[in-house]
Amino acid sequence: MTQDKVMILDMPIDNMSKHKLIDIVDKELELQQKNLFIVTANPEIIMSAKKSPSYKKSVLQADFIVPDGSGVMMASDILLDPLQEKITGYDLVHSFLSYANDKSKSVYFFGSKEGVAVDAAIKSSKLYPNVRIAGTKDGYSGLGLDIAEEIAATQPDFIFIGLGAPLQEKWAADYKHLFPNSILMGVGGSFDVLSGNTKRAPQFWINHNLEWMYRLITQPVRGKRMLQLPLFVAEVYKQKWSHRKVYVKRERHI
Repeated sequence: MTQDKVMILDMPIDNMSKHKLIDIVDKELELQQKNLFIVTANPEIIMSAKKSPSYKKSVLQADFIVPDGSGVMMASDILLDPLQEKITGYDLVHSFLSYANDKSKSVYFFGSKEGVAVDAAIKSSKLYPNVRIAGTKDGYSGLGLDIAEEIAATQPDFIFIGLGAPLQEKWAADYKHLFPNSILMGVGGSFDVLSGNTKRAPQFWINHNLEWMYRLITQPVRGKRMLQLPLFVAEVYKQKWSHRKVYVKRERHI
C-alpha cells in the first residue's frame, strides 16, 4: 500500500504525483480559503534541516514537502518505501506557470541577483502570455516585514521565492500569514535558468538522473554543496540500519 508520506531523515516527504499536487492547488485557488506553502526538498535541504532545528521548524510549516531530485528518490528506494514521482522545483515552476496561463492567474517573482527576477518574468510572459505578472523584486531589496507587506499588497496567486535555501523557506514560513490566498514556493536558482542566464542540463542528463553531475561539471563552484549528496546517502543508510527490524519486515512484504 502506498504511504501518504515517506520519512527520510525525519523529514515527511509527500508521496504524490505532480498532477495531484496541481489539482490541489487548483481547488485551493478557486476556493480562496487558505494559502499553500510548498517546499521542494532536495538532499541539501533535508541535510540542512537535520542540522538546524530552526530551519527544520520552518520547513515543517509547509503544507507539502515534495521530492526534488534523484537523491531523494534513491533514498526512498533504499528505505524500501519508494516515492511515486520526482517533482523538481524548476519543472513545478513551469507547471504552475502553465496553470496560471490557462487560468489567467498572477505571479510574483522575488529573489536572485539584480535584474534576474525581471528577466525571468519577461521570459515567462513570452512563454505564457496570459500569465499576469504581479511584480518582481531582487533578493537584495531586503527580507523584512516591509518588503513582505509590499509584495503581499499585489495579492499574487503565486509567489516564487528565489532566495535559495535556507532563506526562502524561512521567509515563506515567517510571512505566509500575509498571503491568505497565495501559493508560496521556494524555487532556488530557477530564475537563473528561466531567464536564460544559466543553462539547464540537457534532457539526456535529466533522464538518466545525472543533472547533478552536469551542474558540477559546468559550475565547479557548486562542488562543496555537492558533497552533501554522499553524506545524505550515508545518513539514509544509518537510518535504515538503526531501524533494521522495521526494514527487514518491510522487505519481506515486497
